[in-house]
Amino acid sequence: MDREFLEPFTEDVAPRMAYLGRAMAESDMVRNYLGADSDALIPDMATQPKEFMELRDKALEKKYGRRFADQYIQNKLIGQGGTGSVFEKPGDPSRVLKVQRLTEDPIYEEPEVGIQPKFVVDKEIDIQSRVGEAGLSPRLHSVESYPIPKRKYDKGYPNPSTQNEIMNIMEMDRVSTVEDEGGFDEIIDRKVRNFGYDNTKDYPYTGTEQQKNKYRDRKSQIIASENAKKNLALSKLNLGLANQGVIHTDLGYGGERADHLVYDPYSNQMQAIDFNQVQTFKHSNNLHEHTKNQNLLSEELQEYSPRAQAKHFLDHKVKSIFNGMVAVGQAEQAHFYNDLYKEVRAQGDLSAAEDLVNQGEEIINKHTMKDVDNFHLKFLQKRK
Repeated sequence: MDREFLEPFTEDVAPRMAYLGRAMAESDMVRNYLGADSDALIPDMATQPKEFMELRDKALEKKYGRRFADQYIQNKLIGQGGTGSVFEKPGDPSRVLKVQRLTEDPIYEEPEVGIQPKFVVDKEIDIQSRVGEAGLSPRLHSVESYPIPKRKYDKGYPNPSTQNEIMNIMEMDRVSTVEDEGGFDEIIDRKVRNFGYDNTKDYPYTGTEQQKNKYRDRKSQIIASENAKKNLALSKLNLGLANQGVIHTDLGYGGERADHLVYDPYSNQMQAIDFNQVQTFKHSNNLHEHTKNQNLLSEELQEYSPRAQAKHFLDHKVKSIFNGMVAVGQAEQAHFYNDLYKEVRAQGDLSAAEDLVNQGEEIINKHTMKDVDNFHLKFLQKRK
């Protein structure tokens, strides 16, 4: 992408969009261009998109120049977060470019709107490279970085930093998140409709009360099965990430962060994105070694001892195993397993606790989506 476009975009336009949202930020650009008391003159974006975009482009040209305005139109912005912008890769709609400003100045210890500490992004790149290769996130294809002048302002005040900044561009596979698809309920409803069971209608056909009840019962079973498949996919994802030494702390207990998950309801494959908020563990496949590691990595949980970290790591895996067992209809076994783990953990025997977790993970790995259907779809069992 054009460097002369990215510098002013990430310095001025992107932070505005992060605070206001894209639509309001563009309206603000037009308002500033037209001057005070111009609200009545601003075309409605929904009903007069052509007129609005013409004014927006004039506003961009006046403030940033013709070249910037042209690039703004040509570069398709897909998403804008607090610390990064995501564009469709020019010439290849199957990939995206995640653009961020980074700093190595120690005054920035945490991500802020418009700027990221470099060590945070370095960690994200390392994690996404590993989990992407394992199929647990979109694949990271390349990373480009180069020095740029520091921003003139930070949160509206003169930038206190004495260091220049870094433009960082990550090229990744393009995916559509669960949020993009309307949420888990909408994803599942669309699939169920493809089976001929419209979740928006009680009974779309003419028939007897018995036929209506049969239809409703089957629809209910299918929806329950599809939700359970989603839960099993989430359990498998969390266990897969854990085996890469990663706990994603921003997915929600039951996958509530739809903007951080990707889900295909037909293959039942789930991926995670956005690895800004994670916990990492060294020796994730050998916690005995982890407990001996007194020199914890900077990205690990420094407030925990290595032994406490190992317990925390095992607890996380047990939650995923428990949810996976429930998804395939083994609720009673799940509670028994969870109680047994707590008993072993309370005895302080981490070796036995880890063995128990490995056994539970093996059970989840063997389970397939067919097991979910076999439990939930009672009407199929009656045919046999």
